[in-house]
Amino acid sequence: MANQVQKLSYVDAKLGVGLPGQQTTRVIYDSVNATAGQQFFEFFTNFAGKTEFQTNLTTNKLDSAESMVIKSIQLIANAASSPLQDHLNLNISVGNQVVIKDFDCSFNAINRGVSFDRLHSGFSNADTLEVRLLTDIVIPPQVNFKATLQCANTGILLNDDITIILKGYGRIFSAGNSF
Repeated sequence: MANQVQKLSYVDAKLGVGLPGQQTTRVIYDSVNATAGQQFFEFFTNFAGKTEFQTNLTTNKLDSAESMVIKSIQLIANAASSPLQDHLNLNISVGNQVVIKDFDCSFNAINRGVSFDRLHSGFSNADTLEVRLLTDIVIPPQVNFKATLQCANTGILLNDDITIILKGYGRIFSAGNSF
């Protein structure tokens, strides 16, 4: 079985990315400012007017010399009534392929049952949940990606925020000796 470094190198080679890159940990995030009663959230699609505290991207694809393996997904609700403790449907698309489909990660939000990652028994805070993935999901360079979240809870208020954070291993542009 290939590790995350080998998998990322394999995908980059198949796509013809021959530029040298610097290996690094990678965190990308995006926040959505909610309307009252909103149940559907779309991440990494609209970057207009967002600050560096709301997103660290300007487009929904990585640069031509960058790529990433998603190792964990974190959701944070800055809301009076957290929608994360009720049932959810999380979808992540890379290119035209849905790589995570209708995943209910709410079991990691509070102490109820066994967490998916077996690293903890769930957070005692219903506003935060994190899931570590067993399968590496690769975001290749110059390929669109997005995430959607459907919540069962309609108690979200105007201007509450939902943030998704994708964490993992990545490759970023490294000029090396070319400059």
